[in-house]
Amino acid sequence: MRSHQSPVSSTAHRFFHRVTAYPRTLITLGALLVIGAGSFLPSLTTDTSAEAFIPKDHSSVVHRDEVKELFGLSDPVVIAVVDDDADGVFDPDSLGLVHWLTREVQEIEGVNPHRVTSLSTENDIIGTADGLLVEPFFETPRPTHAESLEIREAIEDFPLYLGSLVARDFSATLVIAELYDPDDGDMVYQRVLDLVDRAPTTGQELHVAGEGAVRGYLGRYIDTDARRLNPLAALIISFVLFLAYRTVRGVILPNLLVLAAVSVSVGAMAAAGVPFYVITNALPVLLIGISVADGIHILGQYYEEQTLDPTAGSRELTVRAMAEMWRPVTITSATDIAGLLGLALASFMPPMRAFGVFASIGVAAAWLFSLFVLPNILVLLKPQSSPAITTRGAGNPDPSDSLGFDAFGRLTGGVGRWVARHPAPVLAIGLLVAGLGLIGLGRLEVNEARIENFRHSEPLYQADQAINRRFDGTNTLDVMIEADSVEGLFEVDRLAKIEALQRHLEHHERVRGTTSMVDYLKQMNRALHEDDASAYELPASAQAAAQYFLLYSASGDPTDFEDIVDYDYRQANVRASLDSGLYSHNKPVVEDLQRYVDQHFNEEGGGLKAKIAGRVNVDYHWIEGLASSHFRGLFIALTAAWLMASLSFRSMVAGALAIIPVVLAILWIYAVMGFTGIWLGVGTSMFAAIAIGIAVDFAVHTLDRLIVLVRHEGLTIEDAFARLFPSTGRALLFNFTAVLLGFGVLTTSQVPPLVRFGSLVAVAVSSSFVASLTLLPALVAVLRPAFLRPKTPVSLPAETPIEQPG
Repeated sequence: MRSHQSPVSSTAHRFFHRVTAYPRTLITLGALLVIGAGSFLPSLTTDTSAEAFIPKDHSSVVHRDEVKELFGLSDPVVIAVVDDDADGVFDPDSLGLVHWLTREVQEIEGVNPHRVTSLSTENDIIGTADGLLVEPFFETPRPTHAESLEIREAIEDFPLYLGSLVARDFSATLVIAELYDPDDGDMVYQRVLDLVDRAPTTGQELHVAGEGAVRGYLGRYIDTDARRLNPLAALIISFVLFLAYRTVRGVILPNLLVLAAVSVSVGAMAAAGVPFYVITNALPVLLIGISVADGIHILGQYYEEQTLDPTAGSRELTVRAMAEMWRPVTITSATDIAGLLGLALASFMPPMRAFGVFASIGVAAAWLFSLFVLPNILVLLKPQSSPAITTRGAGNPDPSDSLGFDAFGRLTGGVGRWVARHPAPVLAIGLLVAGLGLIGLGRLEVNEARIENFRHSEPLYQADQAINRRFDGTNTLDVMIEADSVEGLFEVDRLAKIEALQRHLEHHERVRGTTSMVDYLKQMNRALHEDDASAYELPASAQAAAQYFLLYSASGDPTDFEDIVDYDYRQANVRASLDSGLYSHNKPVVEDLQRYVDQHFNEEGGGLKAKIAGRVNVDYHWIEGLASSHFRGLFIALTAAWLMASLSFRSMVAGALAIIPVVLAILWIYAVMGFTGIWLGVGTSMFAAIAIGIAVDFAVHTLDRLIVLVRHEGLTIEDAFARLFPSTGRALLFNFTAVLLGFGVLTTSQVPPLVRFGSLVAVAVSSSFVASLTLLPALVAVLRPAFLRPKTPVSLPAETPIEQPG
C-alpha cells in the first residue's frame, strides 16, 4: 500500500467508495442504457450516396434535383454489349441479344419500363414527301444480316447516338435502364447481373455498370466487408488483451466497454434518424481503440494494487485503482470529445458532422461505463492477480519500485532509460519528422473518384472502365437552359448559343460528347433535306424549329424528348458525358463551365439563364470543400484538445506538451501521403479524427503519470521515468498494439479507401505512440516545466480499509 496520498486522491477514494456502494444497481442501470440504445438499431438506415456529403440545401443539390424532376432523369443501370468481330454489334446475334436484354430488363421490378433505352427502343428519323417518318431502327427479335447492316448505316447517319448509345467504332452498344427509386439500385443491379448470367450470348461480352449500380452496390459492398472485419478486429484485440494481463476478465471487461460505447453511439444515431454513412464504418473502430484504452489502464492499475497488497478485498483494490485512474481517463475522454466536436463544428459535410457528434457520444459512454460500471463489476468479482505483474525479488538492482514486470515491461523500461540518457537525438529526430511532414503537406493532392471505392478486380469497376473506354462516358454534367418565354428556345440566336455551349464543353479532353435539343433539330433538318450530310445544321428560323417538332409528333411519340426539353419549349437540358469521375479531371471542366455560362447566358437582358447541375457538379462541390473543411476542422480540433488538456492539467504548457505527439503524428501522415501519392479524400481525411482521438490518449496518460510521480510523490524526473515506463509504458504498449492491430485489420478490406484509411491510421497510432514515449519525455527532461515542480506533502489520516458491500 502506498504511504503517500494526495488530497485529490483522498477525495477520489471517498467518491469511489460511494460509487461502489451499490454495485448491482449501477450495473443494472448501465445494462438498461445499452439495451435501450440498442433497441433503436433495427431502425438504422444507410446512405451511401455521393450527395450525402453535401447539405441538401446546397445549390448544386437543389439544381440537380430540379433537373431530375423536370426532365425525369434518374441514375441508371447500364448493360454494355461488346462484340469485337468485324461487324461489331451490327450482326444478327448481337442485335438479337440487345432486343432480348431490353425486353427482359423492362420486366425487372424497380425499372421504369418506359425509360429503358437501347437500339431496340430508339427511333430513326426519315424525311418523306409529307414530312418526317419516325420509326424504330428495328423491331424483329433477330434481324437478318442485311437488316443489321442497314441499321448500322442508319446509326452512322444519326450522330446523336454515336458515343452515347453505340460506340464510335461500332464494337459495343448500351442498354440503359432508369429506376423508379434510386434506393432500389442494389436490388436492380443484382437482378441485372442474374439476367446477364443467363443471357443467350454467342461470344459477346456483357458489362453492367452505371451510377445506379454504383450507388446501389456500394452500400452492400461496404456492409459485407464490415461484417467480416469487425469480428476479426474484435478477435485480434481480445488476443492482445489476454496477452496484456493473461486473465479472462482482462479480455471480457474492456470488450464490455466497447460494446457499451458502440451500442450507445450507433443507437443514438438511429434514434436521431441519422443514417449510417460510408465513413461511419470508422466509428466502431475508433470507439474500440478509445474504450480498450480505458479498460487496459484501469485493469493495469487494479492488478498493480493487488500485487502490492494481496490481502486487500476486491472493493478496496477497485477504489484504489479508480482513485489513481479516474483523472487520466477523464482527461483523455474530455480531450477526445473536444477534438471530435471541433471536427464536427468545422465540417460542412453531414457525414463528417455526424461522425464527430456521435463519436463524442460514444466516448462519453465509454467514460461513463469506465467510471461507474466497470468498477462495480470488479467489486463483485473475487480479487485476482495477473501473471504479468509480480513483486520484485530480493537483490533487485532497481529498488525504486516494488513491482516487477514481464518482458514487455522490461522492454518499455529499457526505452525509458535510453530516452533519459539521450534526449537530444530524440528531439532531433522529432524535428526531422516534422520537417518531412511539412514537405509532404506541400505535395498533398485533394482528389476523389466514386468508382475507386471498388477494387480494380471488381466486375463493376472493370465494367465502368470498359464503358468509359468505348463510349463517351458514364459521368454526367448537366446545364439547364431557361428562356424568358414559352417557345423562347426556338429563337435562332438562342439555339446557336446552346450549340456553342456544346462545342465549348467538347473542347475539354474529358468531355467526350454532349446532347441537347439542338442535336435533334439538326438531325430533323438533315432528314428533311434528303439526308444530305451538309444539312446537319440548325433550321434557319424559329418557325422552322417549331415546325420540326410538330412534324415529329405526327409520326413519333412526343415524350421522346421529355429528357431534353419541357412541353413549353422554355426549359432545356444540355448533357455532357465525361469519361472520368476523378475530381482532378472534372474540376477544370466545372469551373470553366461556370465562367462560360455566367458570361454568355446569365447576363442581364440576355433572355436565357443557365444552371449547372448533374452528378459531376455535385461531386465537384463537396470535394472542393473537403480540403478547407479538413484543415479548418484540424485546427479547431487541435485547439479544443489543447484547451481541454490545459484546463485539465491547469497548465497551458502541459496542454501544449499533450498535443505535440498528435501534431507530429499528423505531420508524419502528411509526409506518407505526400511522398506515396495517397490522395486526401473522404476516407483518408478521417485520419485526423482518429489521430486526435487516440494519439492524445497516449500523451495524456504519460503526462498525468509524470505529474503524479514528480509533483505528488516527489520523485526526480529520472526516477519518475524509471517508474513510468515499466508500468504506464507497458499499458500504453498494449493499448497501442490493440489499436494498431484493430485498425490493421482494415488493410485486409475489400474496399480500397478503407485499406488506405487503415494504413494511415496505423501510421498515426504508431507515430503518436512512439512520440508519447520518446519525444514527450525527452522534452520534459530538457525543459523541466514548472507544472512538474514537487508539491509540499500534506499529512492525512491513515486510510481506513474499505469493507465489501453487503
